[in-house]
Amino acid sequence: MRFLSADIIFPIYTNSIPNGILAVSANGTINDVLLPDDENAPDPSRIERFEGALCPGFINAHCHLELSHMKGVVAEKTGLPKFITEIVTRREENSEMKMESIRLADEEMWRNGIQAVGDICNTADTLETKRNSRVEYHSFVEVFSFDPAKAEAVLKEGIRVADLYRQADLRASIVPHAPYSVSEQLFAGIAAQQSRFSGPISIHNQETESEDEMFVSGTGELVETFKGFGADFTNFNPQKRSALDYALPQLPKNQNVILIHNTCSKQEEFGYVDSVRNDVFWCTCAQANKYIENRIPNLPLWLEKQAKICIGTDSLASNHQLSILEELKLIQSNYLDIKLAELLKMATLTGAKALNMDKEKGSFLKGKLPGVLWLKNVNLNEGLFTETSSVQRLF
Repeated sequence: MRFLSADIIFPIYTNSIPNGILAVSANGTINDVLLPDDENAPDPSRIERFEGALCPGFINAHCHLELSHMKGVVAEKTGLPKFITEIVTRREENSEMKMESIRLADEEMWRNGIQAVGDICNTADTLETKRNSRVEYHSFVEVFSFDPAKAEAVLKEGIRVADLYRQADLRASIVPHAPYSVSEQLFAGIAAQQSRFSGPISIHNQETESEDEMFVSGTGELVETFKGFGADFTNFNPQKRSALDYALPQLPKNQNVILIHNTCSKQEEFGYVDSVRNDVFWCTCAQANKYIENRIPNLPLWLEKQAKICIGTDSLASNHQLSILEELKLIQSNYLDIKLAELLKMATLTGAKALNMDKEKGSFLKGKLPGVLWLKNVNLNEGLFTETSSVQRLF
């Protein structure tokens, strides 16, 4: 048993504890969280003291591990349509580095304090790394085609890939890529598979204005991008308020839904979502949004609307690192009113709940195995990260 204390402990499920004491078993299981004057507190000589804060391991709610070999391939700040074109046309560049890049990215996330990941998969390329990883993964096997005639074949391939992950005793579910890339027929096929591949659902959502334009008027830069790939919009009938209005009613019921990015989501979207279902999580990948669109979502609006917010890194094709801490620092540098405790809840317990992993991860509750992180160089008086804030894994 180790007894760890810091200037502040963030148990997450309750208020922060100044000079609290964390009792941790040798395998990382939380045995107790104690006040400094608790009658069960150990002898001071047994307590390891850390300057800064302790918090549970981070949850990365959205990543594309299999794109790790594309780090630095796509130029920054070109916008989503151009980014999609680059990913599709250049995905096989550096392919000889793919498996090693995946392994190194997994190790990077562990070093950066990431305990669990919701990872998008188009293939089984990440299977072996995940099987041997210390990180817990839920693999979102992503399918896409806006052509109704291709729905059956695309879904069949998704089932094949998801089966490979399940056969390796890894969590996996079949999910749609984005509203603009999934036909109604493919949405129906995905929904039909959810009893077999139970688990949370993720979908990229409203990352650029042209996404909503596509569903309102059938025009815009995104439509032109897909026409360039040979997509036929002859029979497309938009007539929707937004991309989310098209997608949300078609998603399977009784499954957590993680909306990814939401860079352009407007105030009215939150009321609409709440009127349809209560199991929706809003995931921000701020560094990737800055990389692709040179902006980040309106997080104060999300908080005002009491959205369940989690944090993702996206891929190394759209980020310089896979670090939840760097995501939090970027968010706070833009929105100083969002304090440390609130950001850490997004990065831990809310993400764990989104991925259905909160029984074991996300907070310092007795009996959990959440990981223990030491946050250094944080301004605890004002609840702020600093430029030199860093994280070190203790468990």
